[in-house]
Amino acid sequence: MSVTPLLLKTCYCTRGLALIILLFLLLSPGLNAQIGLHPPSVDYQQLVTPNVRIIFPKGYESRANRVASMVDELRADHTRSIGEKHFMFDLVLQTPNTEVNGYVGLGPFVSEFYVTPPQQMNLLSGNDWVDLLTIHEFRHVQQNSNERRGITKLASYLQGQYGWAVMSGISTPNWFSEGDAVIYETALTRLGRGRTPAFSNTLRSLLNEGINYPYAKARNGSFRSLVPDHYRYGYGMLTYARERFGNDVWRSVLHDGASYKGLIYPFSRALKKKTGYSTKELYEATMADLAALQDSALAARPALVEGTPFGYADTRITNYRFPFPGGDGRPLALRSGYDVTPALVSVSPSGARDRVLTAVGIQREPYLFVRDDLAVWMENRQHSRYTNLRYSDIILYELRNGRKRQLTDKGKYFSPALSFDRRQIVAVEQDPLAGSPAIVLLESSTGSVLSRYPQSTQAISFPRFSPDGKTVYFYDRSYGGIAINALELASKKITTIRERAAESLDYLQVTAEGKLVFTSGRDGINNVYQLDPETGVTRQLTNVGIGAQLPYLSDSGDLFYTEATPLGQRLRRMSLPAEKMDAGLFAGLPGGMLPAGPSIFERPAAFAAEAYDLPGKVKTRSYPTVNFNDKLGGIHLHSWSFNGSYLAPGVTVQARNALNTVQIEANTEYNINEERTTSGVSIDYGGFYPVLGLNLNTRGRSYAALQPRTDTVLFNIFRFNQLRASIGGSIPWQWVNGDYQSELVPGISYTWNKLTNKEEDLLPDTFGEVGFRLRGAVLRRLAFRQVQSRLGLSFSLAYDQGLGEDIGNRFLWRSSFYLPGLLSTHGLRLDADFQAENTGNNYQYPDQFFYARGYGAVLSDQITRLGVNYQLPVAYPDFGIAGITYFKRVRLNAFYDYSRRTVDQFNFTQSLSSVGGQVFFDNRWLNAQDITIGVEAAYLLDAGKVGIEQEVEFRVLVSGGF
Repeated sequence: MSVTPLLLKTCYCTRGLALIILLFLLLSPGLNAQIGLHPPSVDYQQLVTPNVRIIFPKGYESRANRVASMVDELRADHTRSIGEKHFMFDLVLQTPNTEVNGYVGLGPFVSEFYVTPPQQMNLLSGNDWVDLLTIHEFRHVQQNSNERRGITKLASYLQGQYGWAVMSGISTPNWFSEGDAVIYETALTRLGRGRTPAFSNTLRSLLNEGINYPYAKARNGSFRSLVPDHYRYGYGMLTYARERFGNDVWRSVLHDGASYKGLIYPFSRALKKKTGYSTKELYEATMADLAALQDSALAARPALVEGTPFGYADTRITNYRFPFPGGDGRPLALRSGYDVTPALVSVSPSGARDRVLTAVGIQREPYLFVRDDLAVWMENRQHSRYTNLRYSDIILYELRNGRKRQLTDKGKYFSPALSFDRRQIVAVEQDPLAGSPAIVLLESSTGSVLSRYPQSTQAISFPRFSPDGKTVYFYDRSYGGIAINALELASKKITTIRERAAESLDYLQVTAEGKLVFTSGRDGINNVYQLDPETGVTRQLTNVGIGAQLPYLSDSGDLFYTEATPLGQRLRRMSLPAEKMDAGLFAGLPGGMLPAGPSIFERPAAFAAEAYDLPGKVKTRSYPTVNFNDKLGGIHLHSWSFNGSYLAPGVTVQARNALNTVQIEANTEYNINEERTTSGVSIDYGGFYPVLGLNLNTRGRSYAALQPRTDTVLFNIFRFNQLRASIGGSIPWQWVNGDYQSELVPGISYTWNKLTNKEEDLLPDTFGEVGFRLRGAVLRRLAFRQVQSRLGLSFSLAYDQGLGEDIGNRFLWRSSFYLPGLLSTHGLRLDADFQAENTGNNYQYPDQFFYARGYGAVLSDQITRLGVNYQLPVAYPDFGIAGITYFKRVRLNAFYDYSRRTVDQFNFTQSLSSVGGQVFFDNRWLNAQDITIGVEAAYLLDAGKVGIEQEVEFRVLVSGGF
């Protein structure tokens, strides 16, 4: 066929196709977690009970046996409020990972515990960390097991565990799942989050101000307002219903909801049938009841004795933590917020804006300690290849000159604190596989370890020097509760200063006079207390309304602390006269303290029928242990599901093993650019340092190759089927350093190709090719409301070289540079893409180039695209439609694209450009999954050059999925 060289082949997304893609997305889970994260130096073992297979590192047998014993007892004796159904699952105990987390997931049905305990105890309770994870996460196993019924069960047949997960996620509110698990951990321990007043601080601060968000907003969260998460709302709603309708009221609600007895709002319908409340009505009744309880509780307390707010009156959501007095009269604190990333700031007592001193890097949990002109904290680091091997290293910052240094390398140090003379640092060292936690002394100038003091307990927190440097005070946490101990460094003698108890204690400071200052929720609200280690006498120093946290008592008697508000954790300061510190806040009451009592949020009557001290009563059994094959062990075929993608929607069947070192996937995809189908199977193996991959696929190909002529252009249209068999390897390197996360992934592959059903005999029947890939990024982390990284770059390179005659090669480069915008939530992105492939080659590689927006694929030997994007949020609607979708944020991206292509055979060059905008709606669909839907309008500045009559092109954009 003869055409002019200006003709383009254009592909547009029709409305109908966009709707089909959206449907795929709504039914499609996210696929392919990163493979091969576990260090091969860990020798994994397994034990199997009728209820769980536990995979754990060698040397961690005693803890694995305790977890297995607790799971077996939970399965046998603690099912009445959830149901008896149970499915076998894998549980991996991760000792190398320092993250504070645990999860249960479907696809495959597996749970992981990151067993290094947190330092802060207020929000996650003072329970033994692994015991808490066992009880909480096994409740999720019970929930998932008992949700597999009715339509959810049918979906598990149709789509495997992804179908199970999707239908469970849509039917069962996340506030039920987490609220029920928090009740479980509270009922079955002497602590638990329900008994920790700090757990409900933010919610109670809202109620105290008369702020009660609509149910849809509480359900889905907000970019505009500080909305407590589903753990808090869920616990409140579930305990309210349990008090009124019985301990087991939620059992049938869960079963009927997951069965979809009533296709629309099944959970709410089941709740209405059981209690007379819909989910919205129950939420409203719960909030009204909590507000009344709080008003009554506050009215019954003595007059409040609390500090005065100080600092910049920011109307944005901002958190201040760890206040310390500064040498220039300006207190110091760790600040973070919806619009800003964490930083050490100097706070103005007069209310002027904060002065940022330095950024504080990515941490496993917020932490800061300041002594005079030195500040220390810990930051995350990780192994570059095996990212489940994580570290926590100490950072030292010199306030006088702004010098920042990393003192340790590949350490596992937590809660570092300076001695009074600033020559030494004391920290917790906790590596679960190495044995007991230790108190470690380091030299503050070099980070050299001076001495270690292992402790025979489960966890320790917040070690602090005495003024003379001879003693270290710390929290000792074991199965029986929390004690405050003193370690005499010279003799290594341990003295208990405060007896072990099931009390919600947190943070610890030693004053210049040698007194200990800490917080406790003993009277139902977190207040500040002072303990004299010489006499053992404790005095109450505050009586606040919501909860005092992270206290610091200065030499002058000024008490600094933080308290939850509807705008985040804010700073308060109060002056304490000497007589108050000596006699306590309430001199007429025993010990100068208010009587102990539960928080209004606890509602112990709601779970009294199930109350049991499982950690204190469980009998640990010894289970047979055998080696576990960490390369191939535990492969499960788990899902067969839709895989939504804008460019290539399709269907995927997946299998993987318990440690995610093997992933097997079979899929069918439709390439919109080429209007062809691809089918194949791939096996990825991450047990070695490089990740190895095998791939076999077949696809239909259709493209045009250019044939030069004197006065015309001839296109040969090639249509054929292509069978590809490839083998390759890649190395996924990742780093965490300060505020930045980086990756570099080089890869190489060899592919054998076989072509069949060729319409023209211009291509070989078989040929080989080699491919090289390189992907990388260095990106600054985001604050919650920031739309993109404010500094960084990302790139990808692909080079393919055919090994047969006239096969040719293809070079593809993509890159983006991220820069700050005018405001903290804005972002500027500059794109630079390039592709080179000879149009005269009879074989053409699949087209993966991002063309100037509004134009379609064009024939070229070389093509370049430069793009300028300015993105910003324009609205936070906090508006929902009938539980179908909830509008959380509207973003605008204004863009300009310039592209230039050349066709060497004709010495032809053409420039095409467009300008336009994209409006993105960040929504939560079906109250369960964040999905972004966008509309793009591109004005084609050079439409006339290519014979396009319509100068404005529209496109629907979709990203995200279940």
